[in-house]
Amino acid sequence: MEPNLAEIAARLVEAAKRLGAHSADALAVADEGESVRVRAGRVESVEREDAQGVGLRAFVETGGGLAFASASTSDLSDEGLERLAAQVMAMARISAPDPDAVPPEGAEHPSREEIAAWAQSHGAGEPWPLEAAREAALACEQAALDYADAIRNSEGAEAGFGRTRVAYAASDGFEAGYEKASASLSCAVVAGQGEGMQRDYAWDRQRDAERLRAPEDIGREAARRAADRLGAASLESGAMPVIFEPRTAVSLLGHLAAAINGRAVLQHRSFLAEARGEAVFPGFVNIVDDPDHPQGLGNRLFDGEGTRCRPMRVVDAGRLTGFLTDRYAAGRLGVPPTGHARRGLTGDTGIGPSNLMLKPGKLPPEAIFKALDRALLVTELIGFGVNGVTGDYSRGAAGFLIENGAIVRPVQEVTIAGNLREMFAGVTHVGADVAWFGSVAAPTIAIAGMTVAGQGA
Repeated sequence: MEPNLAEIAARLVEAAKRLGAHSADALAVADEGESVRVRAGRVESVEREDAQGVGLRAFVETGGGLAFASASTSDLSDEGLERLAAQVMAMARISAPDPDAVPPEGAEHPSREEIAAWAQSHGAGEPWPLEAAREAALACEQAALDYADAIRNSEGAEAGFGRTRVAYAASDGFEAGYEKASASLSCAVVAGQGEGMQRDYAWDRQRDAERLRAPEDIGREAARRAADRLGAASLESGAMPVIFEPRTAVSLLGHLAAAINGRAVLQHRSFLAEARGEAVFPGFVNIVDDPDHPQGLGNRLFDGEGTRCRPMRVVDAGRLTGFLTDRYAAGRLGVPPTGHARRGLTGDTGIGPSNLMLKPGKLPPEAIFKALDRALLVTELIGFGVNGVTGDYSRGAAGFLIENGAIVRPVQEVTIAGNLREMFAGVTHVGADVAWFGSVAAPTIAIAGMTVAGQGA
């Protein structure tokens, strides 16, 4: 019998209140999942995850303001919950106060009716039977191996299904939960031989197995990508337009999300700290964060503080509308909370988007290639050379050289560099081919005038 997570979280909050907490909130999480990995047509491993835990955050009153502490446990017995409450209260009483601390009371919570409606329309769906997942992984790998003679080896294919249940309770009486699930299928293969070998991969992740791309399509994509990279060489250094395909373009959204994190702004760790209301992108760029998107895997009715999540136009016609905030950052910045708090079982709240999407334009990728004549198409990024304070950007890359509007050869061992503020302003084209990667989506985008450093003559 599955534990009642909402009841467990509420009981933990009550225990903290009995021990003298000014206020408290608790998060209970249960994860379960199964995956199977195959290689060379045989099952290599089968794994199962079944974990649960609960975290408590408790606030106490001091002469200098509220102080708080947090801790977690996997012991969900009555004794385990009481022990956790006592531990957290003891820690909170010796913690330094924060005059700006925001207790878990007074948030704009979703109504009971909204919670009930969400539960009806956002169920986790049926699990993916392990046998079916195994057959999909085998079919995926075989399709990759059969793609061409150039495919010489397989790094395997993996299929799996997972479900997460979450419950939150606060001392202001709010109590709610939700569940989400996802199925995934991936494959990686090696093309060529000797020093000319190239590796690539393909994957898909959806809310349930029925929405996944066909295993054969994923396998063939992995093989095509690997084979197309054979014969890759470096490139002469210089400035040129850089095109990011969807699976590399989403990394730029990650850098944007980090830069508009309200806590990073407060701590002066963001190159966009003073950019609220300014034109950061060209006027044809629109970026939204949607907590309820049919293709996104970050759907949620409320955030880690119980605040009602709502859609947000992060970038509207190129203009940065505001920052992502939890209640603490919102109070310090003097703006309303945006419902972007993230919670783990321990520690303070963090901040992050729900489903972040760069909205598509109207051009297919081929039209962007022709419009730029000569450019670098980036299909892989390597390393993490990004300075969130200054926006300076430098990453290893691989992809394809485009000349006269067509792909002419594969490229590797190059570095692309610029400054994210300038890169965002330098977007010249947005494609129509938006693709989802978990909870982030982007189309092909092109950026003018980046520095490409290679080893070519």
